[in-house]
Amino acid sequence: MDRSVNQIWAGVIAIIIFDPRPTLALQTHGPPEGLYVHQLAHVVFAAALLFLIWQVKYEGMAGLPGFRQLRWACALFVLWNVVAFLGHWSEELLLPQAFQGQPGDLSRRLIMSRFAAWIYYVTKLDHLILVPAFFLLWRGLKALLSKTPEEAS
Repeated sequence: MDRSVNQIWAGVIAIIIFDPRPTLALQTHGPPEGLYVHQLAHVVFAAALLFLIWQVKYEGMAGLPGFRQLRWACALFVLWNVVAFLGHWSEELLLPQAFQGQPGDLSRRLIMSRFAAWIYYVTKLDHLILVPAFFLLWRGLKALLSKTPEEAS
């Protein structure tokens, strides 16, 4: 049974790596107010998560079941915020000539001629950070919920 599950996972990973599809995962916002507010939200969200990581350590809860996964989830969410911030910033640096095709067209292509295009391209892969972050968040919350009321106090 374990071998077949491992083969399924290997197949899924191979499909993801070798057969990428167009993605609309990185949202864009209208110039310039929407972008400013959205970028500020990434900074505030990252700061709040850093505070949570520090607070868990300061209160001595880091060794308790579930809190280690929650701290790692928060760290990955902070990393995701940095990546998303850079992605939005790099998109603003790109000229319209950096793309082939019409906006909104799934066959639209990015011309990799500038460093900003490479940053934009790499930051489009932000789901590779978000999926493990949500998984760790789920595991941490599950571990916290599995404690009985007597264990919690």
